[in-house]
Order: sequence, then C-alpha cells, then structure tokens
Amino acid sequence: MKKTKPKKLLTVLLTLYLALSIVPITAYAGVTDVTGGTTTNHYSHFYHTKVETTAQVTIKDADGNVIETTEVTKSGDFVEGNISDDAVQAEIKRIDDEIIAQFSSRGNITTENRNSTLMFDHFESSNIITPGDNILVGDQDALENAASGSVHKNLVVHEYQVYQTTYDLIVQAIDGGSQDEATINNVCIENVKFAYRSGDAPQATAEVYNADADKYEIAYECWQEFENNEPVAAWYSDNGSHGSLPTITEFESGKRYVYSLMLKPKDGYSFNSETTVTVNGESVKSSLSGEYLYVPAVKTITPTKQNTVITSAAVENVKLDYKDGETPCTTATAAAADRDKYDILYECWGKLEKTDEYTTKPVAYWYSDEDYCPSGYADLTSFDKDGKYEYSVRLEAKDGYIFSDSISADDITLNGKSLPEGSFVMTLDDNRTCVVTYGMNMRTDQAVEKIDFGARINFIAGDKPSFMTSAVDPFIDLDHERWDANDGSGYGITSSDYWNERYNGKLITEFEAGKSYTYGVYFKISDLGMEEGYRFDKNTKLYINGEEITLTPDQISVDDNGETIWFMNVLTMTPTTVKVIDVVEINNVTVSFKDGDKPVFTGKSPEGVKYAYNCEWWELDSKTGAISADFFSGAYENKITAFEAGKTYHYGVYVKAVGYVESENTTYVFGPNTKLKINGEFVNYKRYEGDTSDGSDSTMWVLTDLTMTPATDGHTHKYGTEWKYDETNHWHECECGNKADITAHTFKQIIDKEATTTEKGSKHEECTVCGYKKTAVDIPKIDSHNHNYGTEWKHDETNHWHECECGNKADITAHTFKQIIDKEATTTEKGSKHEECTVCGYKKTAVDIPATGFGSSSDDEANKPTNTVSSESSSADQLNNTANTASPKTGNSGNIILWIALLFVSGGVFIAATAVDRKKTKNK
Repeated sequence: MKKTKPKKLLTVLLTLYLALSIVPITAYAGVTDVTGGTTTNHYSHFYHTKVETTAQVTIKDADGNVIETTEVTKSGDFVEGNISDDAVQAEIKRIDDEIIAQFSSRGNITTENRNSTLMFDHFESSNIITPGDNILVGDQDALENAASGSVHKNLVVHEYQVYQTTYDLIVQAIDGGSQDEATINNVCIENVKFAYRSGDAPQATAEVYNADADKYEIAYECWQEFENNEPVAAWYSDNGSHGSLPTITEFESGKRYVYSLMLKPKDGYSFNSETTVTVNGESVKSSLSGEYLYVPAVKTITPTKQNTVITSAAVENVKLDYKDGETPCTTATAAAADRDKYDILYECWGKLEKTDEYTTKPVAYWYSDEDYCPSGYADLTSFDKDGKYEYSVRLEAKDGYIFSDSISADDITLNGKSLPEGSFVMTLDDNRTCVVTYGMNMRTDQAVEKIDFGARINFIAGDKPSFMTSAVDPFIDLDHERWDANDGSGYGITSSDYWNERYNGKLITEFEAGKSYTYGVYFKISDLGMEEGYRFDKNTKLYINGEEITLTPDQISVDDNGETIWFMNVLTMTPTTVKVIDVVEINNVTVSFKDGDKPVFTGKSPEGVKYAYNCEWWELDSKTGAISADFFSGAYENKITAFEAGKTYHYGVYVKAVGYVESENTTYVFGPNTKLKINGEFVNYKRYEGDTSDGSDSTMWVLTDLTMTPATDGHTHKYGTEWKYDETNHWHECECGNKADITAHTFKQIIDKEATTTEKGSKHEECTVCGYKKTAVDIPKIDSHNHNYGTEWKHDETNHWHECECGNKADITAHTFKQIIDKEATTTEKGSKHEECTVCGYKKTAVDIPATGFGSSSDDEANKPTNTVSSESSSADQLNNTANTASPKTGNSGNIILWIALLFVSGGVFIAATAVDRKKTKNK
C-alpha cells in the first residue's frame, strides 16, 4: 500500500497543513512579551522548479546515414518560480543551449518530439514573525528587541517540483568540403568532478568529448586554494606544471577552491581566439596561451564536512491505544539499532475538530516537551471518547548525521509496522530534524460487540471450495476463511494464498462425501476502524448468515492490541449428496379454451414430491402471453386478456426443486434428462435461453410442445369508434368487453390560465388521441426579479443546477456519473472506487472493490446464481448433459428471458422449502 507523495494534490496540501500546524516554533513566549497586542496569521506559498532535460541524440553523416546515437541528460539547481515564470523558462533554454552546444560543431541541429512532465518533489516551510522587519521564529534576541504591538505570523511554504523534458536531437553533418578541419572551433570537456567533501583528495577526471579525441587533449587540470583573492596552495594533475605554491593534498572544510584546466592541440590542429568551450555542459570562458587554450576559473567550491545521511527510521513503544479519560504520556523511543543516529525530540498529540465536510483543524495540543508547544491553543490534558486525535513525533539527528531529502513515509516504521496511508514526513532545520505525522486520526478504544457477515458454510459432495469473502462493515476487514479436514490428514484450504502456504501443498480441491470439515475465520480492524478506536476482545460475538454462533473462550484468540481476532473450530460441515428428479408431473392444467375466453391457470404439483409448481403461462409469441404469477406480469409487452380463435398458443411452466432436505442430508435437483408430464401425458420441452442453469440444478423454466387453438363460439367482435381509456392506455371495445387497439396515451401540455406577477396560472396534460386529461397543476407567479445565475454548479445527491442569488434555480439536470478507481484491489487487499459527476464534480460515497483473490468459484460455475448452494454445485459434471429434442420454435424469447434473469437475481420467488443451502451444520 502506497503511503507517501499522495497522487491527489488536495490530499497532500491538507495533510501538509495539518502537519505544519503541529510543527512547534520556539520563543512563542517572546512573541507574547513583545507584542502586547494581537497576532495575525498569514499563509504564503512559493514554487521552486528544477529542470531535468534528456536528449536522444542521433548523428547522421553528410549522406543522411546514422553514424552514432547517444543520450545526454542535463539538469540545473532549483529555480524560484513555477513552470510558466520567466526564470524557469530561461533555465529550460539554458539547458537546451548547453546540450545543443556540444553538437553544434558537427553539423546542423534540429529537435523534435518534445514531451514534458511536472513531478512533485518535496515541501519546505518556515514561520516568520513580522512586527516590522522579518524575524525568523526562534531568533529570541531579535524578537525581544522588536517594537511592541500587533504582529503578523507568516507560514511560508515552499513547494519543490521537477520539470522533466525529453526530446530527439538530430545532428545532420555538413559536406566535409565546406569545413576547415585544422581549426578547432568547439571544445567539449566532460566528467570533471566538482562534488568534493572535506577530506577528499583532488582527482584528475576530465575527459575530452569522444568525437574530438583526435584533435586535442588535456594538458593538465588545476585546483587552487584562495585566501583574500590570492592563491595560497595548488594541485596540478601534471606535476611538471606545478609552481612554488604548497601542494593541496586534500580539501578542507570552509575553504575556497577554484578549478582551471589547460588544453593542448594535437598535430595538424589549432585553437583560435573564438573557440567555444563547454565543461560538464556549461559554457565557460577561455583564452589562447600560445598554441594552448587556457580555461580559467571554471568552478569555485567550498567543501563541507561529510554527514552520514539517514534514509530510514524506526520509532518504537508509541502508545496509540488510549482509553477515555487517560492522560497523554511520553513513551516513544528510537529503535535500539538507530540510537547512535537520532533521538526523539518530542511527541505530540493534537485534538481535531471538523471545519467542514472535508477538513479538520487542531484545537488543543499536548507536547512531551512543553517548550515546543505552540501558543493560541488549549492544553490537551486527557483523551475523551468523542474526540478525534492526531499523533506526530519529531526526530533529531545526532552530530555527523542528517536526514535524507527524499525520506518519506515509506521509509518510516512505527511500533514495527509501516505507516498507514495519509502519513506524512517532512524534514526541517536543514535536514537536522524530521517530523513524522501518523496518517490515521485516532479515537479512544471502543469494543467491537459483534461481527455479522455472510459465508457459505454448506457444500455438496464434489464441490470445489469457494469463499463468499463478503464485506463485514467499514470498521472490520475479513482477513481469511478456512476449512480443515477432520480425518487427521492435515489437508485444508483458506481464502488467502499466504495462509495456504502453511499446508505445504495439502490443499483441499473438492469436498468428499462422508467426510466432515471444520470452519474457522480470521478478522482484523480496518484502517477506518483503527482510526475510530475499535478493538476486539474475548466478548466479541460472531454471527454467520444472521445466526449467532455459540463459542467457548478457547475458540476465540485475540492479539494483545485487540487488532485481530481468530475464531477457531466454529462449526463442522458434512457435504451433502445429490439426487436427480427423473419425472416432473403437473396436473389439473386447463388446456381447452374457446374464442374470447380469459386465461385460467389451475395447474398444481402432486403431494409429497421433491419439487413444487411455481407458475404457468400461455404464449402466442415472444412478446405476447399471459402468466399466472403477478411478479412476472411484465414478462410480456402484450398481455393476453382473451384467447382468439384460429391462433395457436404454447404452454410453459416454471418448477422449483425442494433442494436440500436436512433429514436426508440430500439435495434434490433436475437433470438434463428429467421428463415432464402434463395431465398425465409426457410432453417435450425446451429451456429458455435466458435460463442460465445447465440442466442440473433446482429450476426448470421451460416452454413445452403442448399447444392450444381456441374454437370459435359464433360471436363476432364489433369494436366501437369511441375511445375507452384509463390513466395509462386507451382502446376500442366490443360490447362483450373484448379490447382492441390498446395503446399508451400521447400527452401534450395545455395552458388553462396564464400566470401573472400577482396570480398563479394553471396547466394540464391531455391525450391527443382519446382526450383523457390529467389533473391540472399550478403555474408559479411570474417573478419580476431579473435572475442572474452564477457559473458555479450547485448540487444535491440527484441533480445539479445554476442558482440565482434569490435562490431561483436554472438548468436543473440529473448527474452524469463516471466511475473512478481510488485504489486498485489486490489478491489480499480490498480496493475502493467512487462515482463522480462529470459536469459538477459531485462525488458519491466510496465503496469497496473486493480483493481479487477471494470468493472466486470454478469456471464452470461462473454464470450460476449465488443465492443457493446448488447454484455453485459441481455435481453437474457427473450428469449427462444431452439436449431435449422436438422443442417448438417460437421466435425470440427476449422478454421472458429478462424476467428469468430477474428471478435469479432477486431470489424473491424462491419458496422457503426449496432453499438448497439449508443444510445441516452444528457448532463445535
């Protein structure tokens, strides 16, 4: 889990604000004594940009053939300003010019394919008191000598960023006849070492650019020590060039040294007075000294004492589990292995209060060293159960050590664990100190009373293990579930690859008939739960699928901090067997109708069978039918209200197996060869395409080859011209009550009375075909106020709009959401995602993305419903999956298929007697 340099700048700035708010500044007492007045807080933000440029260089000869490729990278120091500022643009040009200068003597230069990226590097900050002149907080003498009165306290934040640029640089050589090869016009020297520390000895490292090695060479390199602008010692790479000055054997801290070098042309070549020189990519001045070229004062350095850089730190013994009423105390220590490198300067607890939906502010502090406690805040003397708290610790490097510029929350551990997401690390005092802000806001301990989650705890013999890995709640994470064989074989399986390694290859691949298995489950407090102060204890109760599991104390194991809980030997399970129902009978079905008869449904299943009739229907085509169950009434666009002579209708039926029978430890299912009898006669049938069952489960949703064509009774329908209607449709109607031309209303809006500035108006909707009218509604009075709608989008959970200062709304539109992944799920950890409006930016609450390694079933089960055990059964592999024949063709079954799909999703029509996961379990 990534915890530093957050991707979202807002997160960084909010965290930085909280971090800086608890960085103490000394001499606050001095400020109070000096001012005697008020203090005004200000915030300033400055940018510093470093340019890093990489050129992919391609050198071509006069004929355009590539003769050489290389990569050149140059960078400068941080320049004050953002990317668009003149100083930064000048720095970009300077580095580009230096790169180009290296190759300008070799031909014409072109650049292309430039790409740039701006990367966040780090923050630095300082606090300044300004009672007139700027005084850094901590300068006690200056503060005490300052005039009294009101002061301004400025929080100055410096944001450092790196502007990375890449481009292609093409060097096209000029025809050799147009150049004077004997004259050296450009000189390029590389690899000169300037980064010396106190105690380092000078080294000869300079090199001639590879392509010019046949034209000139380095006569010598020189370092001279200067005092009062006079050389007092020197070092030459060629001792023969050394004069009478003492020899520099090593660089000393705090002294000033100047680098120069002398270049010598090779036979047939010569320098001239206009020869240009670059050293390590920077242009420098030069002058002729006879045939030699002298390059003076290339670089001046002042070496400093070498400090060992601290790149990681560990803080131990921090107390994070305070209870209501307890007082903050000093407990943190540096890790034993690091105590020669740094100390704990102070610990800090800050109490936070919300300022709005997204931000908090500190209102009280406790510091282990009161000298660092900022003024203007209440003292934090004890923790209370409703409070929210933030912890930080400041480390101080010992002599000879400094903290790395790039040290981050990834490099810090606290109590032996990595820092949580949102933690922040900042170096101060020229990297002499380091503030670590713990990214989780803490509450006092709250006991977890119960855990209630859904789990699959019953399987059919031959099933492969699968895990529900259902979400528990925001405060508790399910770490893993576990099954162990009770035969002493050592076989088992968990939902975690990590824990599966403990079985040394003895993993359960399928559950066997006649064997029993023991279930256990392991939970841990989530990051949010830790933040809210939740902890497990021995009284935490376990509920599985809504039922409490009675456990003894020896079945519950809680770690010392209450952060994890392991429920062992929770229950045992013996896999069930499966029996296939050979014949399904539906009796008393009304199969004879006359012209004009309304559909009647009378079918039923016999008593004592292992299945149940659910509903039946008559279908004319895929869009026209009548069904006995109100729940499925939307399956057909056109409802059959009366049968018509001369039309042929097909009979269909939905039957559900009882599933698991506890007394028999057996699950009953239909097979691919299960036969169907209607009123004692066998019929052929075809499963609907939308029935995702494979023919070996607990449902039969089928259309049979049983047909019915109504006989005429001599009555001829005569439909009137007058439209009949209800609230939804209109139609023509026969005197016998039969309806034709049933169509939904087509409405238009009619203004009954115009609104004025003093009176409301009214309007209604009226069908343009039949004249049906909806109830009239008011039209609001006309507002004489001229609305001025702002450009900012306002929003609620449903819509966004522009709003006038008077409160009137315009452009009210529903949100258009897109899904954003905040954190990718892994095989061991959940991710998170949220939906965000693409127009106004409104965000829905984030939801979990299940871990990818949990809860997956075998491929052959991927499309089965998950609300019954039989839907995940692998026993179908043992059955012969042959297709029924002689099934009638009735066209597209799209609508009924949709309702079948809804059936499997909702599970709402499954009768209680058929729940296949009601299998026998017992608590251990």
